[in-house]
Amino acid sequence: MNEVTTRKRWIAELLLVCVAAGWGIGFPVMKQAVALHPVLMVLGLRFLLSTLLMLPFSAKSLAGIGGRTYLAGISLGLLLGAAFVFLILGLQTTTASNTGFLAGLAVVWVLLLSGPLAGKLPSASAIIAVLFGVAGLLVMSGMHDWHLQWGDSLVIIGSVFTALHILALDKLSVRHNNTALTFLQVATMAAVIMLMQHATGGEWFPQAWDSSLVWVLLVTALFSTVIAFWVQTHYQRYTSPTRAVLIYNLEPVFSALFAVWLLHESLSVNVLLGGALILTGMCMPGLISVLAQRFGKEKVPAAGAID
Repeated sequence: MNEVTTRKRWIAELLLVCVAAGWGIGFPVMKQAVALHPVLMVLGLRFLLSTLLMLPFSAKSLAGIGGRTYLAGISLGLLLGAAFVFLILGLQTTTASNTGFLAGLAVVWVLLLSGPLAGKLPSASAIIAVLFGVAGLLVMSGMHDWHLQWGDSLVIIGSVFTALHILALDKLSVRHNNTALTFLQVATMAAVIMLMQHATGGEWFPQAWDSSLVWVLLVTALFSTVIAFWVQTHYQRYTSPTRAVLIYNLEPVFSALFAVWLLHESLSVNVLLGGALILTGMCMPGLISVLAQRFGKEKVPAAGAID
């Protein structure tokens, strides 16, 4: 890997950390809204507003693309929409700590599915990084005496769809217009969530609007959706799917930090230790490479290996 490629990868991964931060701020902000409004209504409005915000900047790109790009964008949106739906359904019937840990298992599915779906074999350093990531998630969740429940199964299914979305994005983002892909994903998400809300008998819009709801929608639509998904679609391709999902697992760490700031919650030792383990996993491939160079044992990685 030459110096230019390495620099581009580090820049991309730093931006993906910002994506995790954007998603992380969504949880404490959304918590304020869902205390007064149905969660599906808030999510539907969030993605609908995101779609409207992106439309002026995406119109030119959408006019110049073909049917394959539309199909790719809608497919990515359906994968991400399915992940959201299963995670939401699971969260309603299991604990938040279980949901946080099991949703993070996407890093394991990415590692396992990369071979058969993407033709990339995981390197030893990637496997070690994943183990650190899973350990970090387990510590953050603080789970004890855990038994698989129906809600847990739904969250696991959601994590599989998350992994499939990351792998699909890795392939499709290099073949299609990224701005159009981002818009189509978000628009599809809006349709999926709002249709789900309608199917469950809920309303699409609140009977009374309040300033806190408007503020929540603006923050989550702009930072947690428009900017975050645009950066993800444009820059994830410059790193491996395994490293990308490890970075995304920093989301609960950022969520906890923003909760301390916005909701005046306390920061637990579990979050600090778990976050440290995830960061260690992210840095592990680079550390192994440095040590290999130091002791003269570096080997050229096999073609297609995930690092």
